[in-house]
Amino acid sequence: MRALCIMPVYNQREQLPELLERCKKTMPADVFIIVDNGSTDGSAEIIDRSGFECIRLDKNYGIGYALKIGVEEALKRNCEIVVNIAGNGKMIPEQMHRVINPIKDGVADYVTGSRFLEGGDSPNLPLFRKISIPLVVNAIIWLLFFKKLTDATCGYRAFKTEIVNNPAVKWQEDWLWHYQFEYYLYAKALKLKYRCIEVPISMIYPAAKKNYSKIKPFVGWWEMLEPWIKVGVGLK
Repeated sequence: MRALCIMPVYNQREQLPELLERCKKTMPADVFIIVDNGSTDGSAEIIDRSGFECIRLDKNYGIGYALKIGVEEALKRNCEIVVNIAGNGKMIPEQMHRVINPIKDGVADYVTGSRFLEGGDSPNLPLFRKISIPLVVNAIIWLLFFKKLTDATCGYRAFKTEIVNNPAVKWQEDWLWHYQFEYYLYAKALKLKYRCIEVPISMIYPAAKKNYSKIKPFVGWWEMLEPWIKVGVGLK
């Protein structure tokens, strides 16, 4: 099965050099594409020097828009698996096989990493996330889908393209251009009874606990919860 890895990037000049060098050394995906979401801090030049394929946007349309482009490229190139890794250096390239292999081995259709499973880790994870993910977000998913998850918000994921080919999955709608996209796909995969599993991964947060996320308080949090709620109650 051919896998395409998409890496959305927006102003990650500090993290990119080391991250891209590690991707060169370990990239289990057959195709690797960076989507530069309108970076203005010099990230574009770093990407160009890396030699990796890049799709450059004229402005930041949102992470969901970048991921949508990745899915479109996977379909064009006859790839059966899409995997995404963040461009901020928190996800470990050497662990990518953990989310891809269960699909290649035929035991899952949708795989997401978990920082909270045994074998996973999240050094310097902010206290707010450490509390809110298991006690609030995971609880909401259980109430809506009767599915017990350990880490509903982890962005290290891989899934079969057959999920987006399902007519019931409206993944190209404009409201998914921001953080909604990946959680909408996860929610639809659960709703449509695809085989969804979690695997242990590590996410490394900055020790200073500064600039660890581009998620805006309240607005960003709602964008992450919105698709779970709308799919769960049958609105989408």
